[in-house]
Amino acid sequence: MSICALCEEQRLSGQEKELKLRLSLETRVAEDVTVICCKGRIAYGIEAAALSSEIAELARQTRRVVIDLSGVEMMDASGFGALISVALTAQASQCSVKLAAPSNRIRQLLELTNLTSVFELYPTLDAATVASRGQAA
Repeated sequence: MSICALCEEQRLSGQEKELKLRLSLETRVAEDVTVICCKGRIAYGIEAAALSSEIAELARQTRRVVIDLSGVEMMDASGFGALISVALTAQASQCSVKLAAPSNRIRQLLELTNLTSVFELYPTLDAATVASRGQAA
């Protein structure tokens, strides 16, 4: 196989991986807590913007949000920036946002970037939902 063919093959396999890692958001309401299930990646571009705009819309309608990160495979600096935007939007709307079930890698990055001082982290979606319900409205 030529070097050019090998490079093209690697580029194509990278594109396939890129398509698989896109972010999908599923929002549902469980009693008085809105849960956003994230699957894929939260990265520069439309993924980070999608999460920010989803929260901006929800913060006006609800007081309790849990972001389920269990399906997030990757988060880059823009993804962490989107979380800061989420925190600011929620704070302005007096909306509580908790993070649930981040992978070990994402949890470590949240700790490293000191976002654990901004968000409460919970090991499971159930734990975050119960904690949200226990909060005064």
